[in-house]
Amino acid sequence: MPDDNAVIKVQGREIPYRLSRTRRRTLGLSVTESGVRVNVPKWVTQAEIDRFLQERIDWLLKNLDKIEQTRREQPELRDGENVFFLGVPLKIRVAPCLFPDIRRNGRMLWASVSHADEVPELVKNWLKIRAERMLRKRLMHYARKQGGRIPEFALSDARTQWGICHPDGRIRLNWRLIQAPVSIIDYVAAHEVAHLLHLDHSRQFWAQVESLCPDAKTAREWLDRHGHKLMI
Repeated sequence: MPDDNAVIKVQGREIPYRLSRTRRRTLGLSVTESGVRVNVPKWVTQAEIDRFLQERIDWLLKNLDKIEQTRREQPELRDGENVFFLGVPLKIRVAPCLFPDIRRNGRMLWASVSHADEVPELVKNWLKIRAERMLRKRLMHYARKQGGRIPEFALSDARTQWGICHPDGRIRLNWRLIQAPVSIIDYVAAHEVAHLLHLDHSRQFWAQVESLCPDAKTAREWLDRHGHKLMI
């Protein structure tokens, strides 16, 4: 069944959303850069959908505002702007060249390109290469510290999650974490490794996170305040 376009009105504001009716048994709500999406069972009435959204309006507005703030504060990857690497700002400098290349020199990141439009992808690829090595290293450190199984690892390109641990033990970490200080990477790595023992967010889970990463609370607060700035 195709999606429908709909609108919810709240506080004098019209919020459009995509409504999808499926075979699922529960109502679901998600907010991403692509917009608001509501997934509901086929039999649910519009009145029930409206009530469901009104009950979650504070959560909805909070996440919409967070995405808007992210858009405003996302760094532009162009000449003269900064990109962060392990918490250190690197100034992007662009030089004309027929053959694309990128190199770090101290606090400078030199991008050689034939056209300025190539700079963002070049910078992201440079970060991803370093993220694969660094994030894998920190993840394996905490897996060994925990003393359990060694997870299968890969990078994630998610816009809403820093990491995920699948029930089968596979772990994905967001490559954008390479911009953050190592202490933040360590927290996310420890968080996902702890899920190898506890797939929920129970007291036992958080106790395990704290045992692996004593600074977990500080790192979590840092991500809440600054995480959106990493979403390049």
